[in-house]
Amino acid sequence: MKKTRIAFLLLLTFITINAEDNYEIKSLRVFQSGNQTSFPVALFGSKITIEFDIKAEDEPTWEIVFLLCNKDWQPYENPSLIDQQTNTALNLWFETIHNKGERASYHYNDTFPNENIKFPLSGKWMFFIRDMYNSDLVYGEGKFYVVNDIATELRTSITTNSMQGRNILPAVFGEVFNIKNSVSLPDSMFADKISHIEIIENKKIEDPIKIDKSYDSEFRYYEIDDINSYSFFAKNIQPGGAYRQVNLMDKTKHSPPKTSAHFNGVEVSNKFNPNGRDNFGGSKIMDYKNRYSEYMDVEFKLRLPDGYYQNVFIVGAFTNWDIYPEFKMNSKDDLFTLTTELKRGIYDYQYVVVDFKNDYLSNIDWIELEGNSWTTNREYNVFLFYETEEEGGYDKIIAYNKIWSRK
Repeated sequence: MKKTRIAFLLLLTFITINAEDNYEIKSLRVFQSGNQTSFPVALFGSKITIEFDIKAEDEPTWEIVFLLCNKDWQPYENPSLIDQQTNTALNLWFETIHNKGERASYHYNDTFPNENIKFPLSGKWMFFIRDMYNSDLVYGEGKFYVVNDIATELRTSITTNSMQGRNILPAVFGEVFNIKNSVSLPDSMFADKISHIEIIENKKIEDPIKIDKSYDSEFRYYEIDDINSYSFFAKNIQPGGAYRQVNLMDKTKHSPPKTSAHFNGVEVSNKFNPNGRDNFGGSKIMDYKNRYSEYMDVEFKLRLPDGYYQNVFIVGAFTNWDIYPEFKMNSKDDLFTLTTELKRGIYDYQYVVVDFKNDYLSNIDWIELEGNSWTTNREYNVFLFYETEEEGGYDKIIAYNKIWSRK
């Protein structure tokens, strides 16, 4: 897998996007209302929450625009898919943050859909936080899924197996999951309009597992079971290890301006100790009204064997599980360190090994430092996309399922 990255956080950003310097968005998150650690999907009219803090000298005059996207997260420009009466949240209400230093001035929190905002179509959606009077000034953005109706049942199963096609040492690294998704379309739908299956492990929206009918390999393929009945297979999925957690809730241990991520010693590799519990890649942030809901510079330290020369990155809930150059750890001798600003809360994260040169990332290894085990519990959100001709045509989610590897 290869990716290119630029030195800006484009999703759940801690810095502004294409915006003036006097506004800075922090701790931008989107999740199912009532559950901070949940996957961002609005199911059958359920609500999502968008929240963030702002560092600013004066209260912003912003709006949030919601746009339906195609399967590649490109917003549609078709007027039939854009209802300007119900896709723009105006007159945003900001709460003033008192006595929290100079790192945040205002807080925003609201739920959607509501009486003004509607998500009428099932698919991928994005929101853009922008200036009301200059739409070119975009301060932040986020992604979520909407499932309003199900045209067919999606049957998903997970089995364990040993990795095929490779001789893996140690053997535990060859423990894999195989995921099978079966679907039968109603007579009113056409099999050739099925686009693909998309499987999201925990919160890794930027790194989905895709199986489409044009991509046929030993480990990503589909089979025709019957007329209008298909099965999609994803094999050789390494479960990895449970995520690490940094818990900044204890005000007696952690206080501004700077703190250590852990006080029980420097972290080490979990290569042969992958077990544990996590929040499926999520975060829990202290309520902004709490007097101790503060921002801190948090230092992470990781000790690796002498002579370890590979590039190590921190990836987690605070990077939206995407890999960015600014989260590459600094190394000196056998100690890897990185300091980043976090709001008081609990965050899942892990250390990832990546080949990195000129902002180009390749050979991303999620298990080298975190281990691999069938006992790791993973959450998979599965979506079936269909190229419908409704409303002029768009990539519609017609089936959805959620499954856990240990349930």
